Amino acid sequence: MKSYDEVTNNLLKRRDRYVAEQKHKRKKVISLTTSVCCLFLFSLIGLGVWQSGMFETTPLDKTLEDALYPGIKDNFDESKGEFPDNPAANNKIVINTLNGISAGRMNICLLVDDFVEMTIDEMIAYYGVDFVPDVPADIKPWPENEQCGIYKRNDGTSEVYWDAEILNYSNEDFTRSVNLEVAKGHIPWVDYMHFDTEDETSVINNVELKIGKTDEGYYYTEFIYNNVGFTICTKGLTQDEFVAIIMSIIK
Repeated sequence: MKSYDEVTNNLLKRRDRYVAEQKHKRKKVISLTTSVCCLFLFSLIGLGVWQSGMFETTPLDKTLEDALYPGIKDNFDESKGEFPDNPAANNKIVINTLNGISAGRMNICLLVDDFVEMTIDEMIAYYGVDFVPDVPADIKPWPENEQCGIYKRNDGTSEVYWDAEILNYSNEDFTRSVNLEVAKGHIPWVDYMHFDTEDETSVINNVELKIGKTDEGYYYTEFIYNNVGFTICTKGLTQDEFVAIIMSIIK
């Protein structure tokens, strides 16, 4: 188990470095902060919030058919496609316009002693999906990507209460970057981009999802694939590169 200071410093670097390098345009929803202040606030109000079920994950049987958008199944009916034996032949890419990225930030207290460190391969086994994307050759993974894990109650011995993972990639001058967040059974909680109900739906390899682009050139998507929720945000990438990243996950 890493020391309190080591874990705290690593998590703070993971949050603050990305915020600074993206010039405050891409704000992280999950601030994995374990400061004394956070722990103090958790002791005062966290237990009441936790018992209220505010952060409980929606059961899978309620999300599979209606996980993203009310009334829309996330799995495309391949029988409607012209080429049902070739999922990619049914692909339809629609880029919606997004109004920008919020500067808001949501902090959730995660207890250091509850952290269970895992390797990338162990996380892939946990999710049941290879969530590591194929990115353009000039974009490299951050070293922080190697520090993965989940949070379990009672010092890491009981049930899982937080399993969202974040992967960041960028080129040397940070003009091109990829941010991916993943969680089991639901879309990762985000507060920076939201689709409207009238936005059009794309289809990639028989999975329905929405894709958006901001005036600044950020591409964004969110989807459920094999009971795992994804959000992907990129900067400086072309539409084809962005779609290729999605396709490297949705096989």
